[in-house]
Amino acid sequence: MNKTAGIVVGLTITAVAAAAVMLWPAAPANPTAAVDRSANAESPASAGGIFDTDADPVMAAVAQVSGDNPMAGIMALRNLAGAVPPNVEAILWLGKFSIQSQQLDKARERFAEVLVHEPGHLEATWELAMLDMEQGQLDQAVVGFETCFDADEAYANGLFFAGRCYRMMGNNAGAVASFKQYLAFAPDTIVANKVAEYIQELEAEING
Repeated sequence: MNKTAGIVVGLTITAVAAAAVMLWPAAPANPTAAVDRSANAESPASAGGIFDTDADPVMAAVAQVSGDNPMAGIMALRNLAGAVPPNVEAILWLGKFSIQSQQLDKARERFAEVLVHEPGHLEATWELAMLDMEQGQLDQAVVGFETCFDADEAYANGLFFAGRCYRMMGNNAGAVASFKQYLAFAPDTIVANKVAEYIQELEAEING
């Protein structure tokens, strides 16, 4: 992943976590009730104009998908993904576009394929963790979020989502630990104060 794309990923991950913090219900019906999943992926629309598409065939194809000829862009990504050796970033983007079209099983296959070619690929690990959380596979989601954070603190928002998963699993102590660790990385005092409120509520439940 190029440097500019990495910056966009970091910003979008932060935005999703911050939105989730502010909209957190007292007792959510499901672990991602307040999360706009599509906002986590690099949006071709929001990313448009900041990539050198002439130098990067993957981003040129992504620009096509978000432009006037989306199928041509998808076909270009598929050709890149099917090359020998395959272009891993093309596979990753095919997974992201599968999410946008609600083909979640296909998205999962694409992200898993990325990890076959590049074990430890953090963005693919993050995307799988998000899918796991959305689909109720909370224990697997926690592993993914914590793996991302352990490898790169740019994924510190994984601590927040891990806390949500722990809470949904009934592990309030685990949730408190994750939220407390996340506090050091909260993007502003409003978010930090809100997370501190969650911690107080959970500790009251633990001690009550």
